[in-house]
Amino acid sequence: MSLETRFARFTVRRPRWTVFAVVAFAVACAFLIKERIAVDTDILNLLPQRFDSVRSLKVYDREFTQARELTFALWDESGSLDLDAFTEQFGDALRKEPWAKRVLDRSPMDSTEGTREIQTLAVPLLLNLEPTAFSEAIGLLQPQALTQRLAKKRAEIEAGSPKAEMELNFDPLGLVVPALKPLSGSFSLDGSRPLVSTDGTLRVVVVATNQRGLDALTCQEIMRQVEGFKTRFAATWSGPAPQVLVTGRTAYVGEMSLGMKHDIVWTVIGSVVLVAGVFYFGFRRLRPLLAILGVLLLCCLAAVMAGTFAFPNGLNVVTMGLCSILVGLGVDFGMLLYGTYQTGRNSGEDHETASVNSVKLLGRGILFGSATTAVAFVSLVLSESPGFAQLGVLIAIGIVLAAVLMMSVFYVLVGRGHVPGGHDFLFEATQSYCDRLFRSPKPVMAVTAAALVLLTLFACLPVGTVRFEANPQSLEPANSKAGFALRKIKEKLSSGGVEPVLAIIKAKDARDFHAQWTAAQQRWQAAKERGEIRNFSTPAAFALSPERLDANLAQLASVDFAATRQAFTKALEQGGFDPASFGGAFSMLDALSALAHGDRTPADWRAALPERSIWRFVLERFLSTTPNVGAAYITPNKTIASAQEQQAVRKVLEGPGIDAHLTGWSYVMADLVPWSKSKLMELSFVMVLFNIALLVLLYRAVGPLLVLMISLALSIGAMIAGLKITGLSLNLFNVLAFPLVLGVGVDYGIYIVLAVRQRGHHTRALPSIVKPVILSGLTTTAGFASLGLANNPALSSLGLVCALGVGCCLFSTLFLILPAYLWKGYK
Repeated sequence: MSLETRFARFTVRRPRWTVFAVVAFAVACAFLIKERIAVDTDILNLLPQRFDSVRSLKVYDREFTQARELTFALWDESGSLDLDAFTEQFGDALRKEPWAKRVLDRSPMDSTEGTREIQTLAVPLLLNLEPTAFSEAIGLLQPQALTQRLAKKRAEIEAGSPKAEMELNFDPLGLVVPALKPLSGSFSLDGSRPLVSTDGTLRVVVVATNQRGLDALTCQEIMRQVEGFKTRFAATWSGPAPQVLVTGRTAYVGEMSLGMKHDIVWTVIGSVVLVAGVFYFGFRRLRPLLAILGVLLLCCLAAVMAGTFAFPNGLNVVTMGLCSILVGLGVDFGMLLYGTYQTGRNSGEDHETASVNSVKLLGRGILFGSATTAVAFVSLVLSESPGFAQLGVLIAIGIVLAAVLMMSVFYVLVGRGHVPGGHDFLFEATQSYCDRLFRSPKPVMAVTAAALVLLTLFACLPVGTVRFEANPQSLEPANSKAGFALRKIKEKLSSGGVEPVLAIIKAKDARDFHAQWTAAQQRWQAAKERGEIRNFSTPAAFALSPERLDANLAQLASVDFAATRQAFTKALEQGGFDPASFGGAFSMLDALSALAHGDRTPADWRAALPERSIWRFVLERFLSTTPNVGAAYITPNKTIASAQEQQAVRKVLEGPGIDAHLTGWSYVMADLVPWSKSKLMELSFVMVLFNIALLVLLYRAVGPLLVLMISLALSIGAMIAGLKITGLSLNLFNVLAFPLVLGVGVDYGIYIVLAVRQRGHHTRALPSIVKPVILSGLTTTAGFASLGLANNPALSSLGLVCALGVGCCLFSTLFLILPAYLWKGYK
């Protein structure tokens, strides 16, 4: 007696102990899940981590403050509203919100605070000048030079020069302009991000939030406050208002995490309803259905509990499809076992005998079937996508557990009260079909083979297309508000529609940081002049050189700041200016004096600028919260659309002395499209080899193995033809459906071998397995199809493609493999 048969007999003879153990295990799983579960909603964790472009995108997403920024788009589709007035009041209201740390609603140079703080910002830039240029600049601090400068400006103002008055207000000491000169080759003073569309129909307001964490609950709380603010502000605004859109990492995570609840509920409900409907349609029994669902619930709990230990950093959002897939796959075992169990009971066997005999007949096939399915999902680990690797491992655990529990606990839950059924039209229809196949299998096999070959030819010929979506939008939830806002901003504000490339430099120290950005600045400027790139913005001007800093501080120590301050004050009074109006200039003198006396705080813009300074938006766009990590934004001549274009851009940007990590969504996609196609071939090849090895052990003959593999190949061809006909698109992740279909689809061939090998008259024996195979194929298809209800496009499209593939495999099993086996008499 086999091990699985002994285990089934053991549990059936001890039903109370079995039920007690099951309940205790379920309670323990639920408790551990509640205490340990964490959810990972980061879409970047769906991407393969071996690519430097992906890892660098995660660095940018987490180490730069933009991860805690929200971008509001004030969109007037009609173009008739006063957006300036609305934006001004909107920005002022935002500054009063407790969750808003600072607000960018205008260029720093257009605000009073920004103009005043430019002199604070100029101090570290001044110290980063070449020693010769620095010497010339601080020469302006000599009392005589200051007196002459102010007298000259006074004379020009009296002569009616508005330019002189602007220069005096902007740069009273004459130090700001030379300090800002290096910025002309790095980035513009408007914040390096446009805030107004060229057609005037969209204004952007950026808010840095004070959220502490990046987890889903924190993002949800921030977005609740944002929605509350939008409602309150709308109530205060009189007259027509533009649409207020919002995007950013926080908006995406909040939206996706809330959508996850919808997906979990509706995909599970959809799967259970479809599976229950198919089972009841086939067997007209409620108790075995409840028993199957009870076992599957236990498997889901066990798989999720295992996931909390195997992946302590959090279960990725795609693992929400775990339960739906398990319900669709695991129910197959229950249907097959119940079909043979029911046949035994109807023929007079008692509960224990029917249970043990059904396991004896199907146990080996179910173990083989669970192995092929489990390996198909475990193969997702080779995809290098952390999210899908998690999904694959957890479903593999659940499916193996489902096979074991269906051959044991299921019979305990069914109980001894089985009543022989009455009229079973589905069994009779299956019986009639099997009888016809016994009499004449060749016509059915020939017609099916011809149809599948034609579909495969259609799949291979250049007729119709299988669409492949290689854009970030295919990874975001359907009808995403944050996604719509982001696309609208890009549409209105992007540089000719060209998506920039990000270059991140992580230097070992300040000296290396300065050297790398200086080299990058020179190389990219030359590339721009040659027309190889359109534009670029870098933090080179703020990459302070320790050598220059030391040299310039030594020069600064020779300045008599007391005399300078006195001369500046006197010159202002003599010129008729109010010294109180030049507080920024006096603050700059105080900062330089502190530096001359050994206090280097003014050289650190993070310490010198107020926390609510609008200039922080400019600086933090380029400089990470981690020291010596910076980002540049390069606009290529066109958006990268292929690996060849990616390589061309890389060749232009990389060079001696530049250890830059290039990234950006279009740049990442150029890596991922070849990756997804190679993984399709690699994983499919792995599954084919595994299937052949496993089936050799089961069949021990070449004929039936060859029939099954040909059938699988034709099923895949029909699946591709179905993609062409239905217009269902492939994307970076649903290509993983192909190895899954190979792993799941081969199971039906295994069960058909068991059916034709049964002892007894074919009139009863063969249909007792073929009927459950039909139902199990339908439930598996339904389980995958229920994922189409998910908002997450990666999971939804994966489910739909798998449903199409499994349906094709079921068709070829019933109308090609079964008649072929009967025709050739394979046993």
